[in-house]
Amino acid sequence: GRKATHRLHLFDKLDGSNLRFEWSRKGGWERFGTRHRVIDESHPVFGSAFELFGRTLADPIARVALDQGWDALVAFGELWGPGSLGGRHVPEEPKRITLFDVAPYRRGFVGPQRFLELFGDLDVPAYLGEHDWDDTLVAQVRRGELPGITVEGVVGKAGEGHRMRMAKAKTQAWVDRILAQFGEEEGRRLVQS
Repeated sequence: GRKATHRLHLFDKLDGSNLRFEWSRKGGWERFGTRHRVIDESHPVFGSAFELFGRTLADPIARVALDQGWDALVAFGELWGPGSLGGRHVPEEPKRITLFDVAPYRRGFVGPQRFLELFGDLDVPAYLGEHDWDDTLVAQVRRGELPGITVEGVVGKAGEGHRMRMAKAKTQAWVDRILAQFGEEEGRRLVQS
C-alpha cells in the first residue's frame, strides 16, 4: 500500500545536545537536564548551559508563559556550537541554546505555528516552510538539497498538544561524518537518535 503523506512544518535540525529547562509560576526556573536525567551547574559538559539559558531565553519564555496563563512548562533547547558533532562539543568554543519545543504543563507541545507566533523572535531553528512529508522530500533532505538546511537535516511537525506529529530526516553528508568520526556501532546509534 501507499504510505500516507502528511503536511508538516519543517525546521532546520541543529547538531548539538537536547536539554530541558523546567519552569513553574510558583518557583521560576527550577530544574534542568538532558533528555533522561536532571543535572546541575556542576556537570562537566552541560553545567554552564543553565547560566547561558538564564542569560538568553529564560525571561522571554517566562513572560510568554505568564501571558498565556500557564502554571508550568518544560522548554527544550539544543546546546550547540560551530564544532559540535553528534552531541559532542568543543569545550573552548562559544555555545548557543536554540529553543525548539515548549510543553506547557498538562497541555502537551505547543504546535509549530503557535510556537513561531509565541517564540519566533527568540533563538529558534530556521523555519523552512510547510511541506508534504513524503519519500521525495526525505530524499531531497538526504541529498542536502532542501533550501535552508544546514548540516544535520530537518524536523517536521504538525498538530499540537498530545497529538503533535513529528518526523526527522537527516542529510547523507551528516550521516557520513558521524560514521567516520564515531565508527559503525556508536555512529549508527547517533544517526538513529
